[in-house]
Amino acid sequence: MVKIVILDESTSNQIAAGEVIERPASIVKEMAENSLDAGATSITVEITGGGIKSIRVTDNGDGIEADDVAMAFERHATSKIRRIDDLDNLSTMGFRGEALASIASVSKVEVITKTEEAKVGTKVIVEAGDIISTEPVGAPKGTTFIVRELFYNTPARYKFLKKDSTEAGYIHDILVRIALARPDVSIKLVNQGKTVIHTPGNHDLLSVIYSIYGKDIARSVIPVNFSGDGIDITGFIGRPEISKGNRSSQSIFVNNRFIYNKIITAALEEACKTRLMQKRFPFAVLKINISPQFVDVNVHPAKLEVRFSDERKVFRAVHHAVMSALSGASLIPADKDVFKKNAVKEEDNADAKQMRFRSIPRMESEAMPTEENASGNKSEGLSISADTGNVSNYKTAVHVESGFSKSATEAMQGLYFVKREIYDTASDNEIMKSIAGAAPKPGEEKNTGPVATHDNNDPVANDRNKLLNAHVIGQIFNSFIILETGDELLLIDQHAAHERIQYEKTKKQYSEGNIYSQVLLNPLTVNLSMLEMDMFHELSRLLERLGFEVEDFGGKTIIIRAIPYVLGSGISEQDFIDILYKLQKETGSVSEIIPEETIYMTACKSAIKANREMPEMEIRGLIEDLTKTENPYTCVHGRPIIISVSRKELEKKFKRIL
Repeated sequence: MVKIVILDESTSNQIAAGEVIERPASIVKEMAENSLDAGATSITVEITGGGIKSIRVTDNGDGIEADDVAMAFERHATSKIRRIDDLDNLSTMGFRGEALASIASVSKVEVITKTEEAKVGTKVIVEAGDIISTEPVGAPKGTTFIVRELFYNTPARYKFLKKDSTEAGYIHDILVRIALARPDVSIKLVNQGKTVIHTPGNHDLLSVIYSIYGKDIARSVIPVNFSGDGIDITGFIGRPEISKGNRSSQSIFVNNRFIYNKIITAALEEACKTRLMQKRFPFAVLKINISPQFVDVNVHPAKLEVRFSDERKVFRAVHHAVMSALSGASLIPADKDVFKKNAVKEEDNADAKQMRFRSIPRMESEAMPTEENASGNKSEGLSISADTGNVSNYKTAVHVESGFSKSATEAMQGLYFVKREIYDTASDNEIMKSIAGAAPKPGEEKNTGPVATHDNNDPVANDRNKLLNAHVIGQIFNSFIILETGDELLLIDQHAAHERIQYEKTKKQYSEGNIYSQVLLNPLTVNLSMLEMDMFHELSRLLERLGFEVEDFGGKTIIIRAIPYVLGSGISEQDFIDILYKLQKETGSVSEIIPEETIYMTACKSAIKANREMPEMEIRGLIEDLTKTENPYTCVHGRPIIISVSRKELEKKFKRIL
């Protein structure tokens, strides 16, 4: 039987180092955090060989007393806490007292430090955890740590390090996070003698973003400012055009500590849903301040994760803060590259060869048409174009109400409309409201939590007024609407715009507990596979809630007698099967929830398609309805609805100005 022994101090220190020191970036993180705890306002990091060969960290902090320098390299030596109760109100970055001991056990360390009161500084040299020498030395106030030959005494760990450029990249990322967390501190990184990061330390987070990411990113961020429920959130959220293909540009800080947290990430990305394209992630720098007693920072060896005592409250706060910031900002992208050289060449595009431009003459009065139909009735329902049979939302000829309504035009198209009451109990309504959320009117905030503060000037309202007052120039490719307003040219994707309108309208109907169904005079017969038939029986109640009326016709055949009115003039067999699979994928089993992804699909399928000519009145109606949406900037898939091209940019393209 193997005997139980107590490990010697050197071995135990090296094992402990494995938890804290993974690579050179771990050393930079621990040293920089100690500098911050020491009150430093300037931190300079110099590295060679990716930090493997040497790391030098210099700060202007309080320094270390001469009598304490040697003790600082002992395990669990710390100036941050005295007892376990101190963890409940922890505000410092480092506190466990393992960093210096761990670093010293796997490298050669030299420290030079001086306090403001001391006449001279102190220099200590440590190798493999043993103090080699201690001597007085001339030095300015602050501390300098020099770490050389990392893992020189642990070759098994040294071989797992990556190439120098990769390790330098990890150090760069660490210092970027620290710089974003502390805009009041000047952070400088010198790699192989070249300065790659240098922030001003002027207390301005936007200046730090500019220094790190450049002017294009700094110009494309929206301020976030929230306070409520004991949580303060500040920072910036990026506009859709600077979104990334991964989360590398998301920096989340809790009490100035960079962290990873699934709750916060989920809240951030949920708030950006329908504003970003799928598999795109927002640029974000969010700083969350919450009482330390509600945060557990000691759940990860490197303190990269935290745990909250009330995760739902944190989720609501982050979601509301980001939503409020996005809802209060103009998100029309200024497309400077609308005429890019790498655009599709005319000879490669059949549509380009047959480009059609329909201009609409400027009218003496640019006032919007009234919402009254030919008979003088107020219009709020649906209209049907007699030549196409398409159902749209504009200048209705038929007012849809509870009960039955039919017109000669509808009879021609073989359909009529019925309002369906699909919720029987108050609890059902509450479920749906909690999932869908009633869409607020333009300019009206949802009352879902504490109010986020923002500028009284409302850029979204300005954009809505701009759209309403713009002159309609016409269409190109029967797909894009051109508006002129002041010194701007606005291009609108008609399909994306109508998709957004349909999505918000449908979502609002579900949240209010009722929808409109469109009963087909010519029912659609659909043949399903055995698997699809099982799915149909399992999800039949959800289909009814969506506005479908479907019967089992025996065998593997079903008959669709009614569809959601938003599906327009009809639905194909494949459309229904697509919705069936989407429902099954989102829910997995019978549920009381209408998946939002299914509403996306319904809105997309019912929207006006590209390559469809629109008369001026319909264009104006589309624009008017778009201005009434909560988010007039992106479709449900996150694609832009509106693109702005300035007169100045056009003049540059034509070399009128240089």
